[in-house]
Amino acid sequence: MNRPSGPRLQACLRWGLVMLAAACAGAPLERAASWPLTCDFFPPGDPPVDECARKSADGEFVLRPGAWPEGGEATAVRTVVVEGELLFALASGRTAPALRYDNGADYFVEGLARSPRDGKVGFVDELLELVVPRQWDFAFPFEDGHARVCSGCVIRRAGGEHSEVVGGRWGYVDREGRVVVPVVHAREELPAPAGAS
Repeated sequence: MNRPSGPRLQACLRWGLVMLAAACAGAPLERAASWPLTCDFFPPGDPPVDECARKSADGEFVLRPGAWPEGGEATAVRTVVVEGELLFALASGRTAPALRYDNGADYFVEGLARSPRDGKVGFVDELLELVVPRQWDFAFPFEDGHARVCSGCVIRRAGGEHSEVVGGRWGYVDREGRVVVPVVHAREELPAPAGAS
């Protein structure tokens, strides 16, 4: 029996670790042919990866374990574009929609990032678990353990590349998604959460 050595052994070991991580994350281990979608890793630099992703039965994108470009940590959140949708992604294949911010994906602030779906915004953690449900029309990033959220607000162009959030009722949620200031206030009259600095 021929045993791999040198770079081939390293590639086999790396593939084995990716597959083990995928299995631990519950990702299906399938052949590349069942992954019909192309991934564009973001920011651009790595070439597009064919046979990289598919949509699951519940409409979520899943990346093929092993499709990850070389480099980076297996647990690091990367950003990919699949079928025009900007996603946070882990090497295990898990993804979550990413809110577009500036020229890329939203930043993780206090370990959470905004994640939209069907016109509503919530927050995911760095394992891409949804920790604040997607039920708000807009949300600002967390600050001191609280995020400003609104219901009924809209985003409109404010000239050039910039947009602004107008109208609606505002409140605050905590890191578990609990409303700590009722979402009933005009934005300019929104009181700070109790204990906020």
